[in-house]
Amino acid sequence: MDDDLNQLEQVLRDRAAEVPHVQDVPPRMLVRARRRVARNALASVLGAVLIVAGASAGLGALHGPGGTLPGTSGSSAPPSTACAASDLQGTVSLEGAMGSVEGSIDLTNVGGATCTLTGRPAVSISDAQGNDVRVQVIASEPQWKANAAPQPRGWPVVSLRPGSAASVRVRWSNACPQLSGPVSWKIDLGNGAGTVDASSADASFVPPCNGPTDPSTLEVGPFEPSAGA
Repeated sequence: MDDDLNQLEQVLRDRAAEVPHVQDVPPRMLVRARRRVARNALASVLGAVLIVAGASAGLGALHGPGGTLPGTSGSSAPPSTACAASDLQGTVSLEGAMGSVEGSIDLTNVGGATCTLTGRPAVSISDAQGNDVRVQVIASEPQWKANAAPQPRGWPVVSLRPGSAASVRVRWSNACPQLSGPVSWKIDLGNGAGTVDASSADASFVPPCNGPTDPSTLEVGPFEPSAGA
């Protein structure tokens, strides 16, 4: 029995001696392995970047161009609509000044909601018979600038709450041929918003005809907050 065990042990030793030793890995194989690992790592990083970018784009689409989710309101107040002629009541206040009449056209918001005015209106004058008075219209600066006052907040947009007023500076010179009766003033708001009749007791002021061969001039300023608002 012992002899058989010894013989078996010897056979196992001989077989073990025949097994070849593990040789070192060739350098070229190591380089290939490192390249494969680097490529796999790069592919994993690029995949993660694409996933993050896709998620960000999805969130941006949900929020929309205004930065808020559809159906939700932002922090800013809803914009006011432009004033229509039916929202406004006009009055003209004039006084004589060195051969001219000057003053302002005031437009009061008699509507039930806030509205806005901006730009320079088209102002026309009619005589007592309803005929247009020929005037050369000249753009002038607003009253606040002529007074060297600070620019009103929000100008050139004038926001009118119900009951508040905007003003238009006017100066009329050299009414030739000389008018004998009262006149009426109309203010075209522009952009299809309509025309306001701004006639009043003061609107009948007419400047003298100082130069029959010279044109009659009407200086008109832009909308601005009324001094009494």
